[in-house]
Amino acid sequence: MTRPSRPAAVAVLLGALATVGTWTTASSQAPGAPSQAEPDPGGLALDTQTYSVRPGGTAHFEFVVRADVPEIAPTTTTTTTTTTTTTTTTTVVGAQPPSAPPAGGSAPTTDATTDATTDATTTTTTTLPPGPEMIVQVRAHRRLATRAGLDLAVAGDPGPVIDIVEFELAAVSSFDDATGRRRLDLDVSITTGAADVEALDLFEPGVYPISVEIRRDSAPVASATTFIDVLDEAGVGRGPFRFAVFAALPDPGPEPDETQLDAARRALALVEALANRSNAPLTFAIPPTLIRAVVASDAELSAGLNSALGPSDGLVALPDEPLDPSAAAEAGLAADLANQFDRGGQLLAAAFPTEPLTRSAWPVDAPITPAGAALLHDLGVPLLIVPFERAASYLGAAPDDTSLLFNATTPGGEAIQIIVVDRINALLRPGRTVAGTPAERAVRLMATTGVMRYEFDPDLRTLVLTAPDLGVPDPDVLERLERFVADDPNYSFESVDRIPAITNSAFLDGRLVVASLDDAPAVSLIARAQSVAVSRQRVDDVAPMLPEGDPRPVTWRAGLGSALSTGRSPANADALIRSIDDAVAEIFRAVRRPEAFSLTITGRNTSIPILIENTGPTPLSVQVRLTAEKLTFPSRTIEAVLEPESVTSVLVPVTARSNGVFPVTVEVLTPQGVALTEPVAFTARVNTLAGLGRVFTVGALLVLLTWWFSYFRRRRTDPGVARARARHPSATGGPGADGPDAEPPGS
Repeated sequence: MTRPSRPAAVAVLLGALATVGTWTTASSQAPGAPSQAEPDPGGLALDTQTYSVRPGGTAHFEFVVRADVPEIAPTTTTTTTTTTTTTTTTTVVGAQPPSAPPAGGSAPTTDATTDATTDATTTTTTTLPPGPEMIVQVRAHRRLATRAGLDLAVAGDPGPVIDIVEFELAAVSSFDDATGRRRLDLDVSITTGAADVEALDLFEPGVYPISVEIRRDSAPVASATTFIDVLDEAGVGRGPFRFAVFAALPDPGPEPDETQLDAARRALALVEALANRSNAPLTFAIPPTLIRAVVASDAELSAGLNSALGPSDGLVALPDEPLDPSAAAEAGLAADLANQFDRGGQLLAAAFPTEPLTRSAWPVDAPITPAGAALLHDLGVPLLIVPFERAASYLGAAPDDTSLLFNATTPGGEAIQIIVVDRINALLRPGRTVAGTPAERAVRLMATTGVMRYEFDPDLRTLVLTAPDLGVPDPDVLERLERFVADDPNYSFESVDRIPAITNSAFLDGRLVVASLDDAPAVSLIARAQSVAVSRQRVDDVAPMLPEGDPRPVTWRAGLGSALSTGRSPANADALIRSIDDAVAEIFRAVRRPEAFSLTITGRNTSIPILIENTGPTPLSVQVRLTAEKLTFPSRTIEAVLEPESVTSVLVPVTARSNGVFPVTVEVLTPQGVALTEPVAFTARVNTLAGLGRVFTVGALLVLLTWWFSYFRRRRTDPGVARARARHPSATGGPGADGPDAEPPGS
């Protein structure tokens, strides 16, 4: 290979070398310059480059020089030269120098044998010290055929060299006075036709490792390895390759602590940053719990997110609270999961009214069973996004090709598709914890997909771009990746909901590759679901008793739904269920069963007063039902409202059919007919006398009222009565019992 214009390059180099003698300590430690005591091992950090090169095109590379290369000098320096003085003596024959006249003014005399004059002349010359030969060598290595070869190149073994070009360092380097950084800018011609001594001869399309070295007197002082893809513009296409950007924020559960909330704020800020800097369609899975806990209370964050997210972006609908689909399927909670999806979607739509909601994918961050996948499929989710290690367990081995879809069969025979998060996504972890500059990491991503395209058969391929934990990818890396994609006609960005339509399925030996999902969910909700079912029935029983608009039933039902969340521990869920059961039981216990009594009915048609006490602070609606063999009741049940903290008299109309003494049973029920207390039996005597009309005699009514007054007076003042009531069976068990451990109906 030849170098650029040798004389001009040498002149520039000599000018730079003239500054070496007085390169000061201050200038060598300019801001941003590497310490001479601690040189960077590689020495060259990629800032930007051309990745996709067309035949006959030029690849441009820009590096920051981190190694100790003082030959790349600032623009203003002090120059010291070495000065040598030489004296030359010249004798001129035949010339007479003038002599001073003798005293008295007589003319000088001349000696013809000695008329000669000697002159001395001094000449100054400058000698430059010899300097090292500084060149930049760009080497192309053999085209990569496999990902294993790519990994070796990244590890420092790029393979055999197939061509080299060289540049004078002074011609391709510069010192940035603003940042104090030394830079290297290279334009390397690429030819795929006839050999060219001033270009890299890369005759086949494909991905090539390119190594760059700064060499001082043939010894390397700084180096880097990168990659380029020489495009095939004339041959058979390899098929389009798409990227789909996805990020699922962790769901902290219904009751996040401050540490989790701080992490959520950082994740949401990263979402905003990525959306502001990226032009690609983005798909985010933002848990509704974060909307309630963070976004709803932070107007600035909410406004920033709504401004950053564009019309091409989308939000994945998620359950209102975490509910693992596999656990829901096992416990028969399909309806609960559907309701959670609906509520979560409503919350997201309210927080981001301009963003489209989709059920395009489900991030698999826990074991998923075939039944769980079927439940998601029934709810409109066609795609599972699965981390690499979990996918390897489903497929029986680590997948070589993660750019195609795999399938999982559900119990009903429906197929749900799987896209695998490739291990190369480790380069998208946010922050600077990953080795390499953003440009270097973006080049590696492109090179990985390029090798996959050339290694495997032509196909429709898609790679999901996400952080390894399915979190938000690094905005810096993605921004540079978008620049590379814009220059390559084979690549594009698509939204996640398009993946099933634009990506082919994986086949092995002509057969569709089917994944085997997990055998069991991460947690079991069977016992918890049974407890919730009982508690829900109790809430349904007590809700009609409460005044219209009472918020407690809605709160209780929401709490029971939250108790099913797999974001709650079993202990936390059990405590929540118990608290709701206690609140419902308190309503039941407020209704006291009537005391037994005896009465005499002396008319055919009359009304029997039933006195019922409500010890609670809330008016309660109940039904009262009487049954007796010799009485007819025009209405089977009587609806009544029991006033709070008082005794209510409920009049029950009856018709006597014959005389005699017989038992009458009184039941107090909820409006839906569930018993609130144990039935009460009293004795009725029917003594129909002519002429007394169809009402109680005044004496009988007075006797009854006097008895009730005496009863309540004794109950409040007589300790013996209180102790007797405490020993009664109704005080320790059954709905409506007075004891503290009473169980409500349905237990």
